[in-house]
Amino acid sequence: MHTILILGHAGAGLVALVLGCLVLRPQPARSLRFRSYLIALTAMLVLVVAVVAVDWAELGAGQRVTFGLLLLLGGYTVLRGMQARRALRRMPPGWRDRYVDHVGFTVISLFDGFAIVGAIDLGAPLPIVLAVGALGVATGILAINRVKRRLSGGPLDAVETTPRARAGTGR
Repeated sequence: MHTILILGHAGAGLVALVLGCLVLRPQPARSLRFRSYLIALTAMLVLVVAVVAVDWAELGAGQRVTFGLLLLLGGYTVLRGMQARRALRRMPPGWRDRYVDHVGFTVISLFDGFAIVGAIDLGAPLPIVLAVGALGVATGILAINRVKRRLSGGPLDAVETTPRARAGTGR
């Protein structure tokens, strides 16, 4: 059961990562791509909660604290995906940068998760694992800022030019 849940968690995380990269450019919140991204993000969290629940009795106190904190991070990551959807639907002033920040946070978190787990699985010492994590975050922030600059310098997306978006409803 543990292995199936871990594979499902990793698979959902990979799908969310790929789709997160594809939805960095704003598109309708009801698009299949954006909805699939949110579903994959949520499935990733639900499956890791199930893994921790299945393994809870066998975990030591330190592991329980660590996994508890990781579950909080996972919950916050899903919340940021939901906040991106809200920004798309409402389109308040400055919505595009907030949207990219929300989706970017999820992409960076997912990428970092894969990079850190990969480093651990390869037997890297803790300082290397920490460096991989820090490098992933720093690189991700630079990439997200580049995406925001690129989007702000270009023509308005179709999302912004719909009649409802111009009227301020964005739904």
